[in-house]
Amino acid sequence: MSQAEFEIIQRYFEESGLSFPKKGVELGIGDDAAVLEIPEQRLLCISMDALVAGVHFPNSANPEDIANRALAVNLSDMAAMGAEPFCFTLGLVMPEKNTSWLQRFSDGLLSLAQQFNCPLVGGDVTEGPLSVVIQVHGLNEPGSIIYRDGAQPGDRIYVTGYLGDGAIALAAIGAKSHLEKSLGLMEENLTKTCKAYFRAAYYYPVPRVAIASQSCQLVSSGIDISDGLLGDLGHITEASKVGAKLQTHLIPYSESATCCATADNRLRAALFGGDDYELCLTVPDIHVEAFERLAAGTEVRVTCIGEIVAGNSIECRDKKGTLLQTNDHAYEHFL
Repeated sequence: MSQAEFEIIQRYFEESGLSFPKKGVELGIGDDAAVLEIPEQRLLCISMDALVAGVHFPNSANPEDIANRALAVNLSDMAAMGAEPFCFTLGLVMPEKNTSWLQRFSDGLLSLAQQFNCPLVGGDVTEGPLSVVIQVHGLNEPGSIIYRDGAQPGDRIYVTGYLGDGAIALAAIGAKSHLEKSLGLMEENLTKTCKAYFRAAYYYPVPRVAIASQSCQLVSSGIDISDGLLGDLGHITEASKVGAKLQTHLIPYSESATCCATADNRLRAALFGGDDYELCLTVPDIHVEAFERLAAGTEVRVTCIGEIVAGNSIECRDKKGTLLQTNDHAYEHFL
C-alpha cells in the first residue's frame, strides 16, 4: 500500500468515524483483513454492487450523493433478503486525489452507515476512472430469509412505496438509455419542487430493511426493484415456477411523477425503468391482513397490484381488463 493510499484510508475512512465499533466486528480497518464474529444460529448474507461514473450516475454528480446511493442500493439487497445489515467494505477508484471530494464522499457514507448501524470494515482505494464498489454483509436467522423461489398461486403481489420515480429521475437529470430518452422529460422543464424530489428519489432511495425483516415470516418471496417491475417480478416467477397477473391501474405513483409524466410514460417507467429500489413481495392470502397491519405500523406504504397464478408468464391488464402488450425489457447491464 502506497503512503498516499494509506493516508486516504486513515483520514477519510477510519478517522472519519465510518469504522465505528460494533459487536461482532473484532477488527475493522487497520490490518490485512477484517475479522468478524458471526453469532450462533445466524446466517451471513453478502451482496455487492458496482457503480460507475457515466453509467450509474452523471460524471458531475455530487460526491455525497454518489456515496449515499452506492451504500443504499446494497442495503436494499439486504432488505430484499430480510437481512439485518452488519458491516460493509468499499472499493473506490478515483482519477486523482481530491481532498474536498473525499471528505464529502466520506460524509455521505457516514450518515447512512450510522442510520443502519453498518460500519465500514475494510476496502481499497486506487487510481482510475471513477467507480464505487460496495459489498454489504448482513445477518439473518435460519428460516427467516426471504428467497425468490417461494411464491405460490393465490399469493398477493405487493410493492412498497412508489414505482417509476427512478427512471423518471434519470430522464430528468440526464437520460442515458432509450427508455429514459423516450420519456421526453427535460430538466429545464421541471419545477424546482419536482427537480428536488427526483434528485432525492435517485440518490437517496430508502432501503426497506425494517418492513422486510419484520415481515419475513409473512411473505413467501421477495426481490428489490432495481431493473424494473416486470423484469424483477419475472425473477420471482421464474424461480418459483409460477405466473403472475398484474393490474396496472393499481401501480402506485408519486405526486411528482403524476405531474411530470403522462400515464403511459409512468407505466413504462414503472414496468421497465428500474432504479426504484422498492420491494416486490408476495404474500399468502392467509397472511395478508397481518402483513398490511405490520406495514401500517412501519409507516411504509404497501400496495397490492396483482396475484400469483399457475403458469409461466406475467399478464398485465388495465382497469378495463384489456390485456396490455409489454414489448420493452427490463434494464440491461450489457447491451
